[in-house]
Amino acid sequence: MRQGWLIVGLVVLSLSGLGLGGCSRVPEGETGTPGTGAASGPGKEIVLFTWTARDEEQVNLELIEKFEAQHPGLKVRLQNETGGSQAAMSKLQTMLAANEAPDVMSLHGAFFIPLAAKGVLMDLDRLDHADLGFDTSDWSAPLLEVCRYEGTLYSLPRYTSVYTLFYNKTLFDAARLPYPASGQSWTWDDYLQTAQALTRDTDGDGRTDQWGCIIDFWGARMYPWLWQAGGALLNPEHDRCVLDSPEARAAVSFLYDLKYKHQVAASSESTEQNAALTAFTQGKIGMYMTGPWDIQLLRQAQGLQWEVAPLPARQQQATLLGTENYAIWQGTRYPDEAWTFFKYLMSSEVQQLMAERLEKMPSRQSVLNGPYREAETDHNRAVFVEALTYARQAENIPEWSQVKDLIQDQFDLIWIGKKSVTKGLQDATSQVNRTLTELRSKT
Repeated sequence: MRQGWLIVGLVVLSLSGLGLGGCSRVPEGETGTPGTGAASGPGKEIVLFTWTARDEEQVNLELIEKFEAQHPGLKVRLQNETGGSQAAMSKLQTMLAANEAPDVMSLHGAFFIPLAAKGVLMDLDRLDHADLGFDTSDWSAPLLEVCRYEGTLYSLPRYTSVYTLFYNKTLFDAARLPYPASGQSWTWDDYLQTAQALTRDTDGDGRTDQWGCIIDFWGARMYPWLWQAGGALLNPEHDRCVLDSPEARAAVSFLYDLKYKHQVAASSESTEQNAALTAFTQGKIGMYMTGPWDIQLLRQAQGLQWEVAPLPARQQQATLLGTENYAIWQGTRYPDEAWTFFKYLMSSEVQQLMAERLEKMPSRQSVLNGPYREAETDHNRAVFVEALTYARQAENIPEWSQVKDLIQDQFDLIWIGKKSVTKGLQDATSQVNRTLTELRSKT
C-alpha cells in the first residue's frame, strides 16, 4: 500500500525492525488529571508508540533506559509498529477507539488533525502554562501552528524536516555542469536544462541509461511543485479542492513533461515510496527531491557522491514543512508521568543526540541553529535550515483519510499515461468536492 501523504513529513521511512507489543488501558472508572509533577510510583508503566526503522528504534530504547534510570519506579514500554505509516496509524486508531491507546504517541502528520478533532489528544497548552519548567517558545511559530487544531496545541514536533534537492556530484562534474544555485536564481527552466544535459546514453547502445532526474508522483511530494507554481490542493478556507486550477495544471504538466515530452525523468512503473530513492542511490540519476531523513540510506550507497541544494523556484520558492508530531493520549492513566516523559523526548539533549546519531533535523530553534547547523558534516545542513524560512504547512483537513486516495488514484492514472493532466485533475477535484460535501452535510 502506498505510504501516504506527509505533513512534514512528516518523515516517512522505509520501515524495518523489531516491534514490541503492548498497550495501556485506563481502568474502568479511573481517570487522570494532567499536572506538572514528575512523581512516579512502583508499578507505573507508560507506553511509547512509534513507527520507526531499526536504527531509530535502538536509539529510542537507549533513551528509555536512561530515562528510567533518572526516574526510579517508572517504566516505559516501547511499542514500535514496523509495517509502515498506514499500518501504524490504522493500529493507533483502533487502540484509541478501544480506549486502549499508548500514553505517548508518534503521529503521522496526515492523521494529526483527524485525531485532534476527535478529542483523543491531551491539551498541551494547559500543561505548558502550568509547568514553569517548560517553555514552547524554543519552537518557531510556524512549527507550533502545524501542531495546533482550532487554536489549541495538541502535539509538538520532535523533529522537523523539509524537501530539498539532492544531486549527484559525480554526474554534474562529468558533464561540467555548475551545481544547482541557491534561491530564486535557480528556476524550473534551469532544472529542465540541467536535466537535459545530464540525460545520456553512456554505453552507446541507443538507450538512455543516465537520467537527469527522477520524480515521485505521489502524496506530499507534489506539494512543493504546486506551491512553486502558485497552485494549491485546497482553497484558503479548506472547504474546496482546487487541483483543476491553471496553476496546479502547470505544476503537474511540468512533472509529466519531464517524463513524457522531454524524456529526462527516469521511468518507473510504480509511484510507491522509495522506488525513486533506490534509483538515485544506484548512481545513474542526477537530481532527486527528498529530505534529511534519507541521508542515512544515502551514506550506505558505495561510491555515491551527493550534496544538497534548494529546490528550484517558479513563481516563488516553496517546500513542505514536515514534522513528526508527538502527542499524549487524553485518557492516559498516568498524565503526570506521561508529561514528564514527553518533555524528556522534546529536550534539547535528546534532539541533539538524534541529530548526531540519525541526522534528525531538530525542531528546537536553539539546537537547529546551534549544534545542528554548526556541526561539521559531509553535506551542507544550512540548506535545510534556510529552507524553513519559506517552507509551508501542508493543507490538511479532518476528512483527509476519506479523500486522499481519490486524489492519488488520479495522479497514478496521469503518471502512467492513462489520463491527461487536465482530465485527471478535473476528476480529482470533482470527486473530492463531492465527497467533502457529503461528509460535511452529515455533521
